[in-house]
Amino acid sequence: MTEIVSNCEDEDISDWFEEHILPDGAIDASVYIVPKDKRQLVADYLVSKIPDCYISQQTINTQMQRTGLSKTEVIQNKLPDAGNVMSGDFGEILTLFFLGSYEEEQLKKIQKWRFKQDRLKAAPHSDVILLNCPKLASPSENDFVICAESKAKATRSTKYRPIANAIEGYNADKTGRLARTLAWLREKAIEDDIGTDIAYIERFTIHATAKTFQKKYKAFAIIDYNFLDEELLHELELPQQNPEFELLAIGINDLKALYEECFSRAISEA
Repeated sequence: MTEIVSNCEDEDISDWFEEHILPDGAIDASVYIVPKDKRQLVADYLVSKIPDCYISQQTINTQMQRTGLSKTEVIQNKLPDAGNVMSGDFGEILTLFFLGSYEEEQLKKIQKWRFKQDRLKAAPHSDVILLNCPKLASPSENDFVICAESKAKATRSTKYRPIANAIEGYNADKTGRLARTLAWLREKAIEDDIGTDIAYIERFTIHATAKTFQKKYKAFAIIDYNFLDEELLHELELPQQNPEFELLAIGINDLKALYEECFSRAISEA
């Protein structure tokens, strides 16, 4: 059983971030940084969350009983190795939890990494999905989906532009990928026979024509602080920002070291 819908009722991780003072000539974006005195809080928080994003406690227990392996070994078998996939997964997971506390509403977060068929590859479809339907039995046109494209840049490169790539992903989400992602999530929920998951996802799929809902898109970039301003000064044609679209960026000191620490500790501290 692979439960993929869970509540965003955790500590507000977004409270540990502070607004970044934009350099002159920067693009229009909501930009935050992790202060040095909050970096360990962010690390500890994500260490506690990463395993559950990939595998449920129930599945861990079942696999431990079936294989005789330790909890550490079962979790390690699900997490990516160090490299680009780990960097991308970290960015997506941070995006999920940041947006879960950044928004005012109580949201349901989708742990889509549990459906990876290959731990050494990125999860398919839209990067991050959060759902809002306070009264599932009586859906409202005020219900909404948050769909975020997340890109991370942990090492210096003059060719890779995370903000531009996040906007490109937003365009893909807006022009059909979100709908395909929700349909795919419904298929996965049905395969695992989880009634609560199916009900939530069907609100935004097969029942969407009976009661429409809102779509909120985010382009999200997680960038090493050492070249955050450099990326913010790179000229781009930006979509108009409004209640349906927002561009966000986060700067973190030693981003590569942070994501490698978080994944390593998520295994060793299991």
